[in-house]
Amino acid sequence: MPLKIALVNMPFGFHIYPSIQLGTLSTLLKTKGCEVKSHYLNLYFAHQLGLPIYNQLCEKRFLIGEWLFSHILYGKNPKNLDYPKHFAPHIEDVCESIERPLDYLLDVKTKMVPEFLEWCRDAGNWENFDVVGFSSTFNQNIASLTLAKMIKEKFPHLKILFGGSNFESEMGLEYFRVSPWIDYVVPGEAEDILPNLVSYLKKGGPVPKGVIHRCEGKVLYEEPDVMFGNFTEYAAPDYKDFFDQLKEIDPKSSLLENSVILYETARGCWWGEKHHCTFCGLNANTMKFRAKPMEQVHADLAELSQKHDSFRFRLVDNILEMKYIDGVFGDLAEKNFDLQFFIEVKSNLTKKQIKTLAHGGAKVIQP
Repeated sequence: MPLKIALVNMPFGFHIYPSIQLGTLSTLLKTKGCEVKSHYLNLYFAHQLGLPIYNQLCEKRFLIGEWLFSHILYGKNPKNLDYPKHFAPHIEDVCESIERPLDYLLDVKTKMVPEFLEWCRDAGNWENFDVVGFSSTFNQNIASLTLAKMIKEKFPHLKILFGGSNFESEMGLEYFRVSPWIDYVVPGEAEDILPNLVSYLKKGGPVPKGVIHRCEGKVLYEEPDVMFGNFTEYAAPDYKDFFDQLKEIDPKSSLLENSVILYETARGCWWGEKHHCTFCGLNANTMKFRAKPMEQVHADLAELSQKHDSFRFRLVDNILEMKYIDGVFGDLAEKNFDLQFFIEVKSNLTKKQIKTLAHGGAKVIQP
């Protein structure tokens, strides 16, 4: 029997495009014979709250999204109660941005969010799965931890799995230590770890290296033999569940027309390998730069564009592989493709390179 795995994307993950994390994991796990369903619960909350307000809250910092989902776990904590006063200038900025008073945010926190989480727990058909996995990045932590706890309390047989940048390295160890309802954490890249964990969950034996777990109340973790997953071995990310759920929520959504597609061509940073920028907190343990072959990039872009009827791409790489300037963007320009890209680059490009990128479809560049 195949292992049945639910993947979960919680608020305040952006609602305007699918999750590259869930899409990548879905492809990986299906390749290994698992039955996978991605639950884009952030879409449901975004439409309940109102898309303009949700989008504003996604953009805000100072953990406003974490605070709004903190009532069930930490609502009686004195520091939690003091948050609006302690961060008063930032709360005022949020209220001004969404054109709502503080009482509105308090109502969202104490009423709307708990009701939403209860709905998530009761409507997800979690009992049909063997594993529920959460990927947590930025302001998704408290929402994910809370729902995971609620699911585990109602369905104690389920295995709860966490990963994502919020659970990288020692952060993953500490969140796991204080969250006894979590069964496993993958605190690094998943490509070489998850297949071993799937095999363990199906057949038993020792917990594989690279997975945080408990044994007789002790938190255990053994570093994997290889720190970097070979992400180039897998096909393009699987975004089907995102678009199916978006169509279910709002069949006329403008997000269904020429949707923004996230794609990863490389990991790490070729510049950071030589000189780590002092302002950068990315790639703590994954600085080693690795890039997909150009043939694979071309094939994946064509597949994703055709499958989702879109020419808009957002590359999630921290830095552009320089060979792609001519090998990918130059080729796209030569063949007159009309794809559009958001990319991140090092600010040392020549005018000729910028021209090639522009002609190849780069519309927005972030240095």
